[in-house]
Amino acid sequence: MPAMALVDRNGVYGAPRFHMAAKKAGVRAHIGSEITCTNGVSYPLLAETREGYQNLCRLVTRMKLRAKKGEGAATMEEFAEFSKGLICLTRHPEERLLEIFGRHNVYAELERHYNREEEARNQAIAGRAASLGIPVVATNGVAYATPQQRELLDVFTCVRNKVTLATAGRLLERNSERYVKTPAEMARLFADLPGAITRTLEISSRLEFTL
Repeated sequence: MPAMALVDRNGVYGAPRFHMAAKKAGVRAHIGSEITCTNGVSYPLLAETREGYQNLCRLVTRMKLRAKKGEGAATMEEFAEFSKGLICLTRHPEERLLEIFGRHNVYAELERHYNREEEARNQAIAGRAASLGIPVVATNGVAYATPQQRELLDVFTCVRNKVTLATAGRLLERNSERYVKTPAEMARLFADLPGAITRTLEISSRLEFTL
């Protein structure tokens, strides 16, 4: 895999370690963050340029300064204020995002983890994206490196929600598909949407910023 992107939730905490590990492995490290909006939706933002990284850090700082630790959300007006140099991925395509980030900087994100409800959402996302003229891109929503590590994620989920494994129920992952898949595995998974795979390379080629 020539490149990977790390998007921490509402911060860039892992970016330095990620950058160093990727450099050692000969992989391009793309930096971003999944920012929570006051509308209840989270938007993964990728730093295309140095200005984009600066804007991302300013956006995070703005929302953190007025919230308790571990909380906070940015307004759409703040997204607009700090949008330059950023590429926005979304599972909720809407006209407002095109106005904020620019038509060529918004991509509709599709993930596949062998989940019927998720696939129904994908169809809705693809349909909405087509009506707005937004391209779709395949991502993987990675939560662990290998399928076996899913059990560790379940433990962390229980700790965070203060429940036991026996009583966690739907809080836990349905399967072990959120691991780092190879390019070949991703291509098979999106065989019906090859453009969504090639678009990952298109986005990667645009992301000039590096730590």
